[in-house]
Amino acid sequence: MLSRLLDGRFYTATELAQHAGVAAPTASQHLKLLVDEGLARVRAQGRHRYYMLADGNVAHALEALLRVADGALPETTRWKAPSMRGLRQARSCYGHLAGVMGVDLCNCFVEKGWVEGDAQDYALTAEGAARMRDLGIVLDSGQRQLYGCVDWSERRDHFAGPLAVALLDNFIKRDWLRRSADSRALEVSAQGRKALADLMA
Repeated sequence: MLSRLLDGRFYTATELAQHAGVAAPTASQHLKLLVDEGLARVRAQGRHRYYMLADGNVAHALEALLRVADGALPETTRWKAPSMRGLRQARSCYGHLAGVMGVDLCNCFVEKGWVEGDAQDYALTAEGAARMRDLGIVLDSGQRQLYGCVDWSERRDHFAGPLAVALLDNFIKRDWLRRSADSRALEVSAQGRKALADLMA
């Protein structure tokens, strides 16, 4: 259930139970504990209660646990399942782009000089800010925009922070990437494959 919540969206207890393959009462009991401990939050709307992770700190802690768990599997078997290959290629990580594509995007921004700094705090350069404007992304200069998030599958940084969330939202609105209904995996459209290749060329 927790890995499902890493996409940053709200889910009902029933949806989370189905995803985890457990009974609804079991899911509800676990979700209550998560809310009580401040790891998740709940929003009542009509007859439904929607759950999501409490904040980005919880998401980062879960990603760290996934890195530890992932390290217990041999590399040769880790990515054989088709669902895992999709997750490795491109996935959402609490609202930002992760996986091979997220790491490649981070490396591209650094190599092109669109950001400077390190994983603790990346800052957009003037050229990077101009490129974001070209994409139609409006920046809030009053907050920390980008920082690194160690990718559990690639063991290198992808971007996190408000600008990283805005980038993923932008790519989805342009139909470059598409969300999966039952996974955090993101599908790259034919148009997106070309546009992202051009962006990172």
